[in-house]
Amino acid sequence: QMRKFVGMEAAFLAVVLLGRLGADAVRIVHPASEQEIEYIPDIPLWVRLEKGEGECFDIILNGKSETISCEEDTILSAQPRPGQHTIEVVPTFMPSSHGPMASSTFHIYVDPESRNKIPSWMASKDGMQIDIPHEVEDYHKWWYKSGVWIRTYWRGVVSHKAPSDQWNYQEILHDLKPAIILELGTRFGGSTLFFSDVMRTVHRKGTPYRILTVDIYKGDIDAQVFEEPNVEVLTAPSASRRMSDRVTALRKKFPGPMFVIHDADHGADNVTLELQTVAPLLRNGDYVIVEDTNLDGHEHAVQPGWGPSPYDAIVNFMAMNRELYQRDLEREKKWGFSQSVNGFLIVKGAGKREIVNPLPENPYANL
Repeated sequence: QMRKFVGMEAAFLAVVLLGRLGADAVRIVHPASEQEIEYIPDIPLWVRLEKGEGECFDIILNGKSETISCEEDTILSAQPRPGQHTIEVVPTFMPSSHGPMASSTFHIYVDPESRNKIPSWMASKDGMQIDIPHEVEDYHKWWYKSGVWIRTYWRGVVSHKAPSDQWNYQEILHDLKPAIILELGTRFGGSTLFFSDVMRTVHRKGTPYRILTVDIYKGDIDAQVFEEPNVEVLTAPSASRRMSDRVTALRKKFPGPMFVIHDADHGADNVTLELQTVAPLLRNGDYVIVEDTNLDGHEHAVQPGWGPSPYDAIVNFMAMNRELYQRDLEREKKWGFSQSVNGFLIVKGAGKREIVNPLPENPYANL
């Protein structure tokens, strides 16, 4: 009789919990039912649940359990291929045989006109993955582990850049002709001098422009940087209000595209805060570089175990703001390897949707 009582008590508890949760207690906000989502190589699936506080759910993709989450926002490791997919959520206090409390069927597609489509010369046989030759990966890892990047200079000042990336940047700048360069992370100033020299030729006819370079410490910056007439050094956190306010003012004064390079503190949280702070300042046609995504977070990392890196920041931010950028794969892979894996981005969806911030609180917002 005791067993019978315990069984009845458990059943009663389940009924009470289900009654408390109600039929609409959890809702799959993203991906919404019937939603069309563009396939972007290497960008995982973002799931947002509308649920009660403290409630945990088993998130099931196409019949396979992906993870148990107690959060409203979850980035799955899965990167579903083009086609129809179904997300289901089952509360963790219920057996999986009970069935889902909510489900959503959505569709992933490839846009043949989008920069996100993998060019044929770098695509795997099925066209869905980027094929990286082992010779390229071997050289990339040699380049990093040899430390030659530490001994790379521009005008005698350390730049910490791959020469192939710098060549790519000057091609982009000549095509884009930006009115503003926003460099987040100055360090010694070698790359700032590089951008200044290139921009002088881009704007050789006299069109106005400004380079804003931002760092929390200016003591290491080479004196040449302060002598550049179109370079402005801002001593502030890279995700601060002072940075965003200054960019807002510059965009009013210098109309035209903006080129942004994220190269400050490489921790995933800091890069995420930068992305969140810069996103509202962007306009369609702007170009964004996220550097040092080669460190960790993927199978081709040059320093596995480094920890949450710029790569984690950008793929998660793109998962939650999928329409904001398109990957410029032709540029990214032009020279084989890059420090900016998944980091050559063209702004295409500025203002289209409200930016979703992975980190709701920015400690630098009032600085």
